[in-house]
Amino acid sequence: MAVSHQGTFVQTPKITPITIVNADGTNKKVVATAGADGSKVVGLQATSDDAARVLQVWLTRAATNYLLATCDIGALSGFDGIVPVTNLMNVTEWPGLPVDNDGQRYFFLESGDTLSVSVTVAVTAAKTIYAISTFGNF
Repeated sequence: MAVSHQGTFVQTPKITPITIVNADGTNKKVVATAGADGSKVVGLQATSDDAARVLQVWLTRAATNYLLATCDIGALSGFDGIVPVTNLMNVTEWPGLPVDNDGQRYFFLESGDTLSVSVTVAVTAAKTIYAISTFGNF
């Protein structure tokens, strides 16, 4: 995108859900792929019907993986009506994220970037972690 003095706004909203199951092991799974002009990520959540797990958030740029955050996912997060959905962009486990004019934490992806999540220990057989990203392409 050419540099301009005009305001730039998100053009194409995206929501990308993924599942992590036992067969995935600790492999990274892509939850967001930046658009040709970059993207703004405003949400990243996880739920789980498994025991407590640790989930990692990765940025891949030019074939290099960068660990952005490591988050605890509570047992039955978002499933039992007691433990809430886990906000992976929370200030406790991912401090330093900027806040936009809507009060949302966010970060940008450059064209060609991908955002992925992985677990540090494989999910239990017949259990699933669900992750969803909310972002928009410029």
